[in-house]
Amino acid sequence: MKNEDMMPVGERVRKAREDKGVDLEALADRVGCSAEYLQWVEDGQVEPPVALLLQLAKSMSLDSGAFLAMDDSPERRLEEAAKRTKAYSYRTLTPSEADKHLMAFSVTIPPRTGHEGVGYRHEGEEFVYVASGEVELLVDKEKHHLGTKESYRFNSNVDHHLSNPGDETAELLVILYVP
Repeated sequence: MKNEDMMPVGERVRKAREDKGVDLEALADRVGCSAEYLQWVEDGQVEPPVALLLQLAKSMSLDSGAFLAMDDSPERRLEEAAKRTKAYSYRTLTPSEADKHLMAFSVTIPPRTGHEGVGYRHEGEEFVYVASGEVELLVDKEKHHLGTKESYRFNSNVDHHLSNPGDETAELLVILYVP
């Protein structure tokens, strides 16, 4: 049996769901995504956004960072980077603690990368700071173009998407407040 910290995130989601005895369709409904998309997450076909991982953990009464800790070996980083060629990659900057509500992430979005899949939506607020590059943030159908050293705060209960329309990699600091 694999060490759980070394399992891909999709396998960890599936294992937690099965351990809790939760049906795939029921869990998808709870977190606001399609059962098909959740199946893709579990099968490792898509890299889920942080917001979805937080919602999955919360809906199964797990620590908010349950699915965020990853094996940080060079081999694993290369494997994960290859999977994320059509999406962004992220690294958790804050320790995972069940009783904490503020979480920070370093997010990298490759050039000319649009968001694919479901929109993000989760309880709380979100703050996005562009350390370098540029991003387009779509919040509840309203577009916001952010350049280097620009930021935006919003209610994360509405659909939101990130993309990088620029020619260089975008580096972001994303801070979530989850009640």
